[in-house]
Amino acid sequence: MPFSGIVKENGKWVGKGYAFYIFDLLSTKLNFTYTIIPPKEHILGDKSSGILGLLYEKKVDVAVAFLPVLPEIGQYCTFSAPLDETKLTAVMKRPQESATGSGLLAPFERTVWLLVLMSLIFVGPIIYFFASMRAKLWHDPSSENFSLSSCFWFVYSSLLKQGTNIVATTVADSTRMLFATWWIFILILTSFYTANLTAFLTKPQFTLSISSLQDIVHKGYSWITYKGRTIDFLLSQNQENDLSLLNVSKLQGKGVFKYYEHSRAILESVTTKRLFLAEAHYLQTLIFKDYMNKTRHHLQHNSRCTYVIMPGSILITSRAFGFPHGSTFEKRINRLLLRLIETGIIHRTKKEDLPLAEICPVDLRSSERQLRNTDLLLTYKVVVGGYTIAAIIFLFEFIYAFILYRVQNGKRKVCCYLPCCGPNEKPQNPLNNNLPAQNYMMMLKRSPPAIYQYPGNVLIKRKQQFINGRSYYVVTNPYGDRKLIPIRTPSAFLFQYAA
Repeated sequence: MPFSGIVKENGKWVGKGYAFYIFDLLSTKLNFTYTIIPPKEHILGDKSSGILGLLYEKKVDVAVAFLPVLPEIGQYCTFSAPLDETKLTAVMKRPQESATGSGLLAPFERTVWLLVLMSLIFVGPIIYFFASMRAKLWHDPSSENFSLSSCFWFVYSSLLKQGTNIVATTVADSTRMLFATWWIFILILTSFYTANLTAFLTKPQFTLSISSLQDIVHKGYSWITYKGRTIDFLLSQNQENDLSLLNVSKLQGKGVFKYYEHSRAILESVTTKRLFLAEAHYLQTLIFKDYMNKTRHHLQHNSRCTYVIMPGSILITSRAFGFPHGSTFEKRINRLLLRLIETGIIHRTKKEDLPLAEICPVDLRSSERQLRNTDLLLTYKVVVGGYTIAAIIFLFEFIYAFILYRVQNGKRKVCCYLPCCGPNEKPQNPLNNNLPAQNYMMMLKRSPPAIYQYPGNVLIKRKQQFINGRSYYVVTNPYGDRKLIPIRTPSAFLFQYAA
């Protein structure tokens, strides 16, 4: 590991990493030598095992490692001045889609969409209720004779910014205020939606679906971490601590503890639903090595950043060297260690293995943005769903029309055998009937049908005459009136009776 590790060279243990680099500076300044005593297991351990076991039994004078400063470890050893502050986080395989969504649903959150859907459902009945109540209170049922379906279609058409004539028939100011309020709401809603959709398509921001410990547990992510390190140590404690929530997923079989493995083996076990939990600096080192290997193979920039680190953290803690209780070296080492910390040498040493620029951030900030098929997926679903619903409604209408035709046809057959049902009478002149004058005037205003629409076609009953050098048909209508129709002209086929 980059922080602390030991290797055997020429039969002798040699320390590696940031911790031994700092400790070598201390040994040079204080003029002492040291011998490395490796633990049987490279874990934090307890009273009888690991690094803490060596400190508790006072088999070593100092633990040269970045130990987490935790109250649970305080019973085994004491700590030096804090070397740095670290955060435990997670790395995952970069998802294909952003957590904010894509396509037409991206501008609003799920809560906003649910509220808009609820407003579409309830505004129509509310308008219908107020209009009906006003008509009953004012004893004028014909003033606002709106049906529930017309109110629903008004709400829907307003959402699509379509015109309607329902307001023109409204005489009540209260009902008009309801219509105006809904229109203003739709205007603001569609304006925000259009602006956010434009911003999303032109400059999208990639986000992850997890940013905290609660997201990992509640969203059902599985995870992997090193055995015997900080996470494993805290989860093995009986008392509640900052990582106790992980025990929920651990009991569900979603937590796996592994001994130290190479970076490639760790990253290969990571997926979009399986995380690797470790220190943020260590994860950045793993991703940087993976990025450099893919760069040597001349892959594109987006293909190099296969993995991404969760922006939040699951635990933030300080780290320091460890001393046995009652150590005589603690004060001398702490005094010089504080000077090194104040000079910033520890911070500079940690940054040596990482580039100045951030490698593989959450948002790759790609300037190119083209509409993909997934962005229009909702549009396809709407079209398919709309045509499917229309086909189902058409099927029901066809069945209803067929049943209605059978019922009416059955009534006609029964009526033929009844004495009251005689043959239809011939048409008579409306003047001979006792019709109201208003109905008769409406009949006069109505344009008569074309001559070819009469049963039997009146041209069959024609008489041909030659008048002023032109041939005409003399046609008598059922009321006894005569009309002249020119022959051999296009108007003969378009001629209509005048009122």
